[in-house]
Amino acid sequence: MTSVEYPPHLADIIESAERLPPFPDVVWKVAPLIRKMAPLQEIEAVVKYDQVIAAKVLAMSQSPLYARKRGISSLQDAIVALGDQQLLVVILTACSARYFTDDASGYDLRSGELWDHAIAAGLMSEIVARHFGFKNTLTAYTAGLLHDIGKTVLNFHVKTYFESIMDAVKEQNISFIEAEQRILGIDHEQLGALIARRWRFPADVTAAIGNHHRPLEAGEHTDLAGLVYVVNRMVSAMGIGCGADGFLQPNHDKVFVRLGINAQLADKFLVELMERYDQAREFLKAS
Repeated sequence: MTSVEYPPHLADIIESAERLPPFPDVVWKVAPLIRKMAPLQEIEAVVKYDQVIAAKVLAMSQSPLYARKRGISSLQDAIVALGDQQLLVVILTACSARYFTDDASGYDLRSGELWDHAIAAGLMSEIVARHFGFKNTLTAYTAGLLHDIGKTVLNFHVKTYFESIMDAVKEQNISFIEAEQRILGIDHEQLGALIARRWRFPADVTAAIGNHHRPLEAGEHTDLAGLVYVVNRMVSAMGIGCGADGFLQPNHDKVFVRLGINAQLADKFLVELMERYDQAREFLKAS
């Protein structure tokens, strides 16, 4: 077996995660306004404060997903056209896009592929959550969209130690994520959970991000973690953002069985995803 010296800079990895800019607080400002049914002008005032997000809201409201008979001529029109739930989805996505701008070549992904994977996983999480009657599809969307946020920070270190990680995969017969942990001292799940906690995301979202490869270890949040696990498997099986950490077709899998997803239902989800993904991608992709 190849001898691998344990990297001395685990603290640097954690510090890199802690240096990430705070998640924009527009989400935390808009959500309570919607819950208390605040006047439209109050919601507009918060959204237009961030020009990038306001532009995304306008663009998305004019996409085929939200086409309306009357034209969209203002941010207020866009907010009305989207509706409460989808307004928050667009804001969450626009806020998240800024963290996925760098390459993910350490994971054998081309520029933009990790973001494509995030968009597809968010949409698929919403589809699956709605099918199974999850109380809050926005929570599922958030967990799906951000499940790989740890990769955005860990990418550089994976690239540096890629040969050692792959040697561990082959020689120790372990998964890529297990090799990440052994070689780097932390894996992208754990790092993602650390980032989510720092950004003040709810415990269920944090647990799903931190256990999306091992959902049965998520304790009371196993259902959401399991949903993100199957979503990640299905999106990867389609080849969207699938590289060094890719998956085989999800056939006989205890998490799929636990959720009641057979091959026929998985195919149904995949068809619906492609319809929505093709429509949404141009409007949701990073600038």
